[in-house]
Amino acid sequence: MSNALKLSFSHKVALAILFILVLWVITGPAHTEDVTDRPLSQEELSLTVAYKVLKPEIKERSVKVSAHVAANRAVDIVAEVSGKVTGLPATKGTQVNEGQLLLKIDQRNLPARLKQAEAQLKRRKLETQSTRNLFDRDLTNQSAVVIAESELAEAEAALTDIKLDLEATRVKAPFDGIYDQRYVEEGEYVSPGTALVRVIDNRTMLIKGALSEKSINDVRVGSEAYAELPTGKRVKGTIRFIAASASADTRTYAVEMEVTGDRDGLYDGQTATLMIPQGKQDAYEISPALLIITEDGGLGVKLLDEDNRVVIVSVDILEAGTDGIWIYGPQGDIRLITVGQGFVDIGQKVEAKEQVSSRSKKNEDTDSTQRDDDADEHQQKAAEI
Repeated sequence: MSNALKLSFSHKVALAILFILVLWVITGPAHTEDVTDRPLSQEELSLTVAYKVLKPEIKERSVKVSAHVAANRAVDIVAEVSGKVTGLPATKGTQVNEGQLLLKIDQRNLPARLKQAEAQLKRRKLETQSTRNLFDRDLTNQSAVVIAESELAEAEAALTDIKLDLEATRVKAPFDGIYDQRYVEEGEYVSPGTALVRVIDNRTMLIKGALSEKSINDVRVGSEAYAELPTGKRVKGTIRFIAASASADTRTYAVEMEVTGDRDGLYDGQTATLMIPQGKQDAYEISPALLIITEDGGLGVKLLDEDNRVVIVSVDILEAGTDGIWIYGPQGDIRLITVGQGFVDIGQKVEAKEQVSSRSKKNEDTDSTQRDDDADEHQQKAAEI
């Protein structure tokens, strides 16, 4: 019995190992400090960004408005009487003077009706005078006088209507300008309301456009301005009108520049770009990819302040450049984040590394080479001495 309970050495080792494993499972592994929940410090979160130092260039800033050329007045003359077109004495496209005959309409029986109306008026005048004389001698009453005067007024009105109809058969230029369009041909029958011809007052030419809500406070009536045409021609002028209320559809304000310079080459309806100078402005040339949308829906860029913290500055586009776009808004030298701007937020402190442009690096290499050449030349001269 005692021999059966005797354990060999290997059995004892196995039992010891088993005991240790059981004890390890019960007590668990040794406690190690959990650092995964510890918040990282600002220094540990800081990112490295690249920036470029930009110096401002002084440029002329202008409010830029898409516009078109317009004549001071453009009138479509319509027919006031019915009839056949019987004459076209003026040539379309020529300069005409106020009152010049442009088109004739058949007068039909209007001359005869005119004579009849004149005779009727003469008769009514005599009858009215006779009735008044009778009334003065108490041979008629006041009512008879009123009736005679009423018939006289009707005759005068009828004569006036016929004269106006006769005048309307001779279509004339309402002002000095260009006989621009003719909508009917000789022999064509027209009725009241039919468009006949168009006359444009080109003595005063305008540039018309629409100002945005953002630019409305930058422009004043009387401001000097200019317009650029697709032909490359530039015309000078003065702002003569700014609408007091915005368009309900576009929320823009109508603006007009009166051309005061050379008007040659200006045509009604021609596209143009209205430029209203605003003075000198610090401007910076950047890549369009560096622009961001600000919280208010405008444009901005990410810069670094003196403490290498990210700041956002609102900007506006001045013009397109050869290597990018010109913006304005900041003042003085700026440090523009060029690499990593999408990974940093406003107010975040970062590790900043200046990015040297290829142009600057090339200049530095050239200066270094020049200094080495100067040193070699100096040593050579010293050896000769």
